[in-house]
Amino acid sequence: MDPLLLGILFIISFLVAFAIGGNDEAMAPAVGARVFTVRAAVIIGAIITVVGALSLGGNVSEKVGSDLVGGGTEPMTLTIDMVFAILISMIIWLLLASITKGLPISTTQCIVGSVMGVAIFAPFLGYSEWGVDVIDWYVVFEIFLGWILSPVIGFLFAAAVFALVRKIQKRAKGFSDFERQEKIASYLLAGFLILTSLSRGGNDVANAIAPLTVLPDFIGTYDLGFIVIPRYIIPLLVGGTGMALGLIVVGRKVIKTLATEVVTLSPSSALAASVSVSMIIFVGTLLGLPLSGTHVLVAALIAVGWVSETPVQMKQVKDILVSWVVTVPVSALFAIAVFWAIQGFF
Repeated sequence: MDPLLLGILFIISFLVAFAIGGNDEAMAPAVGARVFTVRAAVIIGAIITVVGALSLGGNVSEKVGSDLVGGGTEPMTLTIDMVFAILISMIIWLLLASITKGLPISTTQCIVGSVMGVAIFAPFLGYSEWGVDVIDWYVVFEIFLGWILSPVIGFLFAAAVFALVRKIQKRAKGFSDFERQEKIASYLLAGFLILTSLSRGGNDVANAIAPLTVLPDFIGTYDLGFIVIPRYIIPLLVGGTGMALGLIVVGRKVIKTLATEVVTLSPSSALAASVSVSMIIFVGTLLGLPLSGTHVLVAALIAVGWVSETPVQMKQVKDILVSWVVTVPVSALFAIAVFWAIQGFF
């Protein structure tokens, strides 16, 4: 590939990763429970995000990229203009939704919608080998099922965990015993949030760099003599670094919002929500399923609010439900528009 085009593609992927990192709310429960300061949360989250991207990002990248368009008789490889259209449409939709409505967009849904939109529309621009048939609808079913089941499971899991925690707390003998339990919950919360950030780094990096991993330049391995590494390690490093910087530079506002504007948290309630999120996203990442951490976290926060009878800010919940419904079709339409507009440039 032309080095200039490849460089531009990396810059765009980095910007997508930066935007995703800026919307990373994984550490919000710890801030809401006053276990971490916002500054500590973004620094710790940034470091763990890079580690997660490099160590766990490969599986999910393949699921969102090559597997999604692997339904035809021959394996399909995204062309450079397709990749540009997908990434540019992601940037447009993320910024538009954030600036105009402040919607908590699922970037996983955004990338899946963009890939599907480009693949289905391509025959109208002369790519006769593309179309509906190249979409692996079984993979689509897996992804959509994960989006539906993961918040439901997250709600039930968080509710069960917090109900158990509250049952234990009722046996506390005096305020000092209760405080000791909350302190233990704080330590456990910190550990689970590190696991969550690790998993989110591996899961979310795919949203920025999955199209890169199916380009011929990053298929195969590098043989360094003493070790063989996959070529997609370079896009993973770029994506992980972009997410980390996005979290540090602009992620504070998102963390503050979700830490205080969905439900009031204590260390024990935050722990129950975080256990649910970390387990579900970690399992999903190992299975290569691109889940939405935002969906799971909000469902878990609603659950602990329900169990503790703490008021839940339903406006935030409604905004997220709206984003679930519209993101896939809207991102597909943006990808189609960009794909059509850039024809002839490559």
